[in-house]
Amino acid sequence: MLHVREGYEDRAAHIDSMMARLGLPFEYILDGDKADLTPEILEHWFAGPMKCVQGATSCAFKHLIACQKIVSQGLPGALVLEDDIVLSPRHEEVTKHTVAELPAAEPAIISYEETRLRYVPRSRRRKGQYLYTGDRDRFAGAIYINAAGARVILEEAEKNGLDCPIDIFHRRLLGQGSLKYYWSHPCTAVQGSFNGLFRTGFDARRSTNSSAKAMIWKAKRLYRKLLYFFR
Repeated sequence: MLHVREGYEDRAAHIDSMMARLGLPFEYILDGDKADLTPEILEHWFAGPMKCVQGATSCAFKHLIACQKIVSQGLPGALVLEDDIVLSPRHEEVTKHTVAELPAAEPAIISYEETRLRYVPRSRRRKGQYLYTGDRDRFAGAIYINAAGARVILEEAEKNGLDCPIDIFHRRLLGQGSLKYYWSHPCTAVQGSFNGLFRTGFDARRSTNSSAKAMIWKAKRLYRKLLYFFR
């Protein structure tokens, strides 16, 4: 669980309550806050506009730390969540099925969130199937990264520098063919900074629960779900 040490206590309370309710064990990743981004870290891992202390850089570095943990601890993979994520009651069930369907040893990411309003068209859906090849990213708030995928992400960031937000970086690796990107169906996660539960960490001026952006997003979700149902 990617989180900051101070300033987002409402998110921590939400995460603690939600994960306890779902019965899911988790670990906070608190390293990588903006205060932790030393010149050496920025020089080693980042390039271009990301080579400075900002929220997007901190978020990306926390994702890299998660990848490092997967590799260093010899894990087959891990679910990586951002701290404003809201999980549905079916999340554990869908995760188990999608991970089981994932091709062995293929560098891959599985996206579970609907924040970007991208769904599997009904014409592609198959009874009993939960994992589908995605042609683009769906943000990085709720993703499973396998060990091979974590290594690809780390190697590319270390070699060429990460010069864009992490979800765009994932999209680039997908375009290069070095990382497979999968979508779950159904989606089981949404970022609370989009559905109105939280203000976004990148814009402190947004009000909580009454944002016009959140209302527009919810209206678009209804439309997009209907659209993908008829595709």
